[in-house]
Amino acid sequence: MTSASPTTIAPKAPTTTMGALLVFARRNPTIVIGGSLLASMVFLAVFAPWIVGDPLAMAPANRLRPPSADHLFGTDHLGRDMLARTVFGARVSMIVGVSVAILSISIGLWIGLAAGYYRRVDAIVMRFMDGLMAIPGILLAIALVALTKASVWVVVVAITIPEIPRVVRLVRSVVLSVREQPYVDAAVAGGSRASKIIVRHILPATINPLIVQATYISASAILVEAGLSFLGAGVPPEIPTWGNMIAAARGRLGVAPWTIFFPGLCLAVVVLAVNLLGDGLRDRLDPRIARRM
Repeated sequence: MTSASPTTIAPKAPTTTMGALLVFARRNPTIVIGGSLLASMVFLAVFAPWIVGDPLAMAPANRLRPPSADHLFGTDHLGRDMLARTVFGARVSMIVGVSVAILSISIGLWIGLAAGYYRRVDAIVMRFMDGLMAIPGILLAIALVALTKASVWVVVVAITIPEIPRVVRLVRSVVLSVREQPYVDAAVAGGSRASKIIVRHILPATINPLIVQATYISASAILVEAGLSFLGAGVPPEIPTWGNMIAAARGRLGVAPWTIFFPGLCLAVVVLAVNLLGDGLRDRLDPRIARRM
């Protein structure tokens, strides 16, 4: 009687870091593409002083020069290097986008938690938020700039105020759905304080949607800042921003199209990258969509 030979189990191939990254990229192409484009722009913005020259240096003899080996993006009407101004312009866009997202999320989160959990303050808070949403962000920014000295932080505040009600509505909707869950009822029956229930049981449920919302707020803030600068109601003209550059070049589109093409292209790329990243994060963090991937 012969004994059966033991079944040989092939060893599982070790998972390498590179292999894991390739699998992640294959499953989440929008996150990889959007994140890569955005990371490139952030790198240029952070290291702009070491990558390009002075964006304010004027050379009237070189005014309106087309792109060349000396000036890759050409020069503007004052002879300033367009590459340096475009790269430095990314700094303002990144500061505005990140600052507006952080401020609106930070403020709207706690207002939304209070409105969703405490029924007595819900109606009052939401009517106030409805009133804020009725104010156009651009008109509010123009009014603030007219009343105060134009600066980057005035623009940030002006863009943040209209974004807060959107965050409040999002958080409130999440709280209303989580508040009816059995584990929240158990915590209330157990005598837990409201603050403990909000922080431990409700707050974690708002993290994923807020991460996605933050990307859309950043993209919207970057566009609004460019629009305000284009209208002359945003960042002071002496600061190189994409909106200021487009505004200064609008009258020379037929003579020097490169002065408006490159800042416009960078603006479009950054907004596209942020939106791609937001769409990818939404698909990744939404359990209903993730199960189908």
